[in-house]
Amino acid sequence: MTASAQQPDISAGFAKCKTIADNQARLDCLKKLLPSSDPAAARAQNTQDLWPLVVTPHPTGGREAISIMRTADTTRSDPDLAGLMIRCQEKPGFEVLLALVRPFPPLARRDIIVGSGTTQSVLHAEVSTLGTGLVLPVEPTAFTTGPWRELKELAVVIKDPEAEIHGVIPLDGLTPAMAKLSARCPTG
Repeated sequence: MTASAQQPDISAGFAKCKTIADNQARLDCLKKLLPSSDPAAARAQNTQDLWPLVVTPHPTGGREAISIMRTADTTRSDPDLAGLMIRCQEKPGFEVLLALVRPFPPLARRDIIVGSGTTQSVLHAEVSTLGTGLVLPVEPTAFTTGPWRELKELAVVIKDPEAEIHGVIPLDGLTPAMAKLSARCPTG
């Protein structure tokens, strides 16, 4: 099956998983969407396929949500971190989020420690309105042409009173995926 034929299944599956209230059941649902962990299959996968373009119809017929996302490295990440998402905004521009399995209170704030090579930065993120994402105060160009362009992966620690969430998100294939996303985003 081709990647383009799989795309609606991933998008529909992600939307279905997000609605599951039980944390463990939601995690199990999201894990089923992950590609095979077979190293030979992973090497054969096209780098653009590592950041699938996800188009989600608006429930009331408005503008569809368009994003790219990359799952966290499950061998080096806590199960509560789903991955990194970059999505189009209603106005021209992008929003960068850490996607979560365990929701946080909507519109709360969390500090994120980001490992960028040998240095660390603290970002002050806001929880999305649904509580399943942390909106990072960065432009995606930080990963493609900015200070983090040489990073192969993004290491994060989400500070939370309940329990810190640690994770690593691979960044390979992001530049062509951003080009694909940019072509689908509103221009004005």
